[in-house]
Amino acid sequence: MLKYEKISKIIPLFQPGDRVLVEYTSNVPISKILWQSITHHILNDETIIIFDFYGIGDITFRNYLRSAVSEEYKKLIESKKNIYLFKIGPGGASYGRIVGQEKVYTDTESFLKAYYSMVHRALSLPRKPRYAVVFGLSEYLYFTGSSGLFNLLNVISTIPIEDWVTVVPLNIDAIDGRQRAILEEISSWVIRITEEGCQIIKGGKERDDTKR
Repeated sequence: MLKYEKISKIIPLFQPGDRVLVEYTSNVPISKILWQSITHHILNDETIIIFDFYGIGDITFRNYLRSAVSEEYKKLIESKKNIYLFKIGPGGASYGRIVGQEKVYTDTESFLKAYYSMVHRALSLPRKPRYAVVFGLSEYLYFTGSSGLFNLLNVISTIPIEDWVTVVPLNIDAIDGRQRAILEEISSWVIRITEEGCQIIKGGKERDDTKR
């Protein structure tokens, strides 16, 4: 995991309002990367709001716990009290406090209403989150195609969020290149995770253009 440690060093550079796209391929240990290098690092000091499509966050959480050493396991379990969770569609939710639940909508109006409702509730929480993580976006785009991408663009442009950093893990093997290009375009940061390690594609001063 040493080759992925760069991720935790980048996190303090993010600013409220940033959209951080974390691209990864299917052959990397993404459960461990997400919960050890990203989410766990944020939980050291911050409250997190999580939007979880299809319980993908819960699946990755359980995968990580099975491989975590006892100290990491204990810290993450204790941190669950700092995770506020919006459950979207089916799936489990064992890693945080559920503060809302929505169906997976494919039509634009229902998706926008559900998003507005979740954001409103998130901004009304007693502890204001500085970070939000969106799990399962790859799966949502896979199932819904171009209409799902339109729904996403519609809510981002209609209800811009400047209160927190939004981190979006994205399995680039599950979506097509045009979807990926659009998501990269609207993101403040693009971080790519492959078997070779972590690479900043867009954002910040640490980007290595020689590896693009």
